[in-house]
Amino acid sequence: MKMEGKVRLDVLLEGLPGIKNQVGSEILVGGICRDSRRVEKDDLFVAVPGTKVDGSEFAAVAVRAGAAAVLASRPLEGLGVPVAVAEDVRLVMGMAAARMYGRPDLKLDIIGVTGTNGKTTVTYLIESILKSAGKKPAVIGTIEYRFGNKAWPADNTTPESMDLIKIMEEVQREGATHVVMEISSHALDQKRVAGMKIRSAVFTNLSRDHLDYHADMDEYFEAKKKLFTEVILGKWAEVSEKDGPEPLAALNLDDPRGTALALEMEKNATGYLGYGLTSAWAKVKAKNVDISSGGIKARIESGDAEFNIESRLVGEHNLENILAAVSILIGRGISPETIRMGVRELKKVPGRLEPVENSSGVTVLVDYAHTPDALSHAVETCRGLARKRLITVFGCGGDRDPGKRPEMGKIAVCGSNLTVVTSDNPRTEDPDKIIEDVMAGIRELAEKKDKDQGAVRRGKREDGPTPGERLVEPDRRKAIRAAIQAAEPGDIVLIAGKGHEDYQIIGGEKTHFDDREEARLALMEKERK
Repeated sequence: MKMEGKVRLDVLLEGLPGIKNQVGSEILVGGICRDSRRVEKDDLFVAVPGTKVDGSEFAAVAVRAGAAAVLASRPLEGLGVPVAVAEDVRLVMGMAAARMYGRPDLKLDIIGVTGTNGKTTVTYLIESILKSAGKKPAVIGTIEYRFGNKAWPADNTTPESMDLIKIMEEVQREGATHVVMEISSHALDQKRVAGMKIRSAVFTNLSRDHLDYHADMDEYFEAKKKLFTEVILGKWAEVSEKDGPEPLAALNLDDPRGTALALEMEKNATGYLGYGLTSAWAKVKAKNVDISSGGIKARIESGDAEFNIESRLVGEHNLENILAAVSILIGRGISPETIRMGVRELKKVPGRLEPVENSSGVTVLVDYAHTPDALSHAVETCRGLARKRLITVFGCGGDRDPGKRPEMGKIAVCGSNLTVVTSDNPRTEDPDKIIEDVMAGIRELAEKKDKDQGAVRRGKREDGPTPGERLVEPDRRKAIRAAIQAAEPGDIVLIAGKGHEDYQIIGGEKTHFDDREEARLALMEKERK
């Protein structure tokens, strides 16, 4: 990361938390970099302690590449350049980057969205509403980072702090007024949002995910909680009272973890708006709800305000997402009429129950659902919309939490008339082993059904939704074709797990693969027959 001009190292680090030594009064740095392969002359190299590799191991390489100084978690000898030592390297890295790039965060209204499911849809809704209000929002999230006509590929849901600051500096310079961003649990655990003023935060829900990274659900929640108990309170950035607005959270009170966050907000005297479909404590809620294949209609209640909304999005979970966006923006003074227009203007979210157009009479929907809760919502929504059968294609990713695989198998076969179990992104795992984990849950259901009926029917395919028919096809392309070939007019084919992704990772190789493209090709083949 480079910018015009240089700054003295001691000035750049002055007063930042946990600096154990003051160095570099004569050293000028022109950029900050944490990747020794990308260091440029006069950079400050940040030796980040990683989960697998300690950046300190590459400090000498960075110095040979031209780094003028190093920031590390411990003293490093023999480098020939000043080494600043910090208790929390990631925190200092973000705060130093914000200083170096002129604090673009202070010139933007930043809204952070966290939770297991719904983050992407909520950011799209907020973006649409802000545009209806005449604002110019940038979006940073799972699908892409974008502003205006420019987009960056999303390597991570939430970039590293230095990259994030640079994106904010660029979009602010080009006229952005807001940044709407998804903030993952990994990002919060690794302080990727350190150094920036984030005053508005949304919590969507919490369910099983990322237990390959977090030890358990409590640890997962503790990571999410930091957005509300540390970030929006200014503990990770240089923020003064004049750098308003006051912190505000929108919390899903239908979720027990959302209620727990509300108690934290009250303890910290931090403002929040609770939303929900069932919670008696929710301040933002919906009534007169009509959910169909054409979308959602509802009347929103928020304090003294009541207004109607219409959306092309489908499913009860998307009504929850709408309430999330409505809550944070009502709290920030956006008018009900503007919200109504913004919700109506959003036609779809890529890879979120995204329809694949065709004339066969079969409805094909592609969805990103890759957690038990998300798959349950997708299956439940599609089953409610199907005039006849629901056919679900799904798999589970490799090198990720294996414990959710049997659970997702049960969810699919319990809600679908036919389930096609296939590969997702197996990564370095054996695809057959992943499928076997999924099938273990399916077999457990089948055995329970046999036992309950007092009959052993091993090897026989059971009809009906509990459980439905199933077949295994490890080749995802063939699995999609098999599902679409089996579908008849009035059926819904749900292709779950990858959504907007246009690649598949097998071993260490990433190749082009798009569920939507494959579905179109399969539909074309079907229509030719």
